[in-house]
Amino acid sequence: MSTTPGKRIAIVFRGIGDIGGTNNTIADHARHFRRLGHAVDLIGEKVDRGGVTPDMGRAVKIGRLPLFKRHKWRWFAARAQRVVDAAGYEFVAGHGHHYRQHVLSMHNCLHLAHEITHGTALDPRGTLAEIHDRIFAEDGFAACICNSKLMQDDLARRYGVARERLPIIHPGYRPEQFDRADRARHRDAVRAELDCGDAVLVGLVTSGDYRKRGLDLLLEAYAGLPAAVRERSLLLVLGKQAGAGPFLAQARALGIADRLRLVKHTRAPERYFHALDICVHPARVEEFGQSVQEAMACGVPVVTSRRVGATELLPADLREALPETPDVEALRALLAQWIVDPARRADVAQAGLAAVAGNTERANFEATRRVYAAHGL
Repeated sequence: MSTTPGKRIAIVFRGIGDIGGTNNTIADHARHFRRLGHAVDLIGEKVDRGGVTPDMGRAVKIGRLPLFKRHKWRWFAARAQRVVDAAGYEFVAGHGHHYRQHVLSMHNCLHLAHEITHGTALDPRGTLAEIHDRIFAEDGFAACICNSKLMQDDLARRYGVARERLPIIHPGYRPEQFDRADRARHRDAVRAELDCGDAVLVGLVTSGDYRKRGLDLLLEAYAGLPAAVRERSLLLVLGKQAGAGPFLAQARALGIADRLRLVKHTRAPERYFHALDICVHPARVEEFGQSVQEAMACGVPVVTSRRVGATELLPADLREALPETPDVEALRALLAQWIVDPARRADVAQAGLAAVAGNTERANFEATRRVYAAHGL
């Protein structure tokens, strides 16, 4: 399917240019649209941080709210909408951070995540959820792309959107970046940096929000392993340093702080995937979980649960073998088995690699482009 070249496209997302899976997807889409001859404006608050390059299009910066950070989402949404309305773009791709677009792509179910993580309803006032609620209340899109069936189920139930307006397109990974063949190139160097020796390295790789991603569950599961199993392994946590304090305190209280390696988030997470023997993603809920797919693409076996949308890529039998939720006992049982059983790790790794192999960023773009073409591009 072709699109008419030369259209003016706006892509709106507050964090364009920052680190993370959504930013990578937006960058990839922008580059593809530029190659097709479209003019692309990237409207965000962080476009001047070095993550936006000329091949992606033109950076349009929304100035930060100088005071009252609790209003940052309203501030960005209102000003981004003003820019979009004034410029008269022929197609607007939204990502949940402003009000009206041709096609919306959602990346988070903020109400659902809060309900599962904290056990209470979310008060949306002053949060991004308030922007989401207004988008759906005002029907500010023709179609809304969901990154998993988990998301589609929640949006259909919560906002009453017909499922035919909620196509599912799983995020894709970058095969040139996350490549099993690079394991030999990175593994020894990164493990030397981490002082791993020959330990089995177990890791959680995330952009942050450690409670949602279940770091406390992982620490508890790891601490309960037999001492002999712990002694032959180490635990890596890669993510933003902000918010890690309570979990470091938990590790000390559990007596496993000496087994923990904490690394700040990076634009090259693939180096650390290649150093891992087991990736663990014990999220209480994860709408997709790009790091799970990236780990599998790197040939790393993943311990997770069916609460993670990326597991929808797995064959039914493999997915059903996962726990329904990230239960501590289930996580511990899998870790206890896999740490001592390299053959089992290799089998799971091969199955995961096969499951995600075709779900590349290019496949994601082509599926997204078909939805965009059906709604104005």
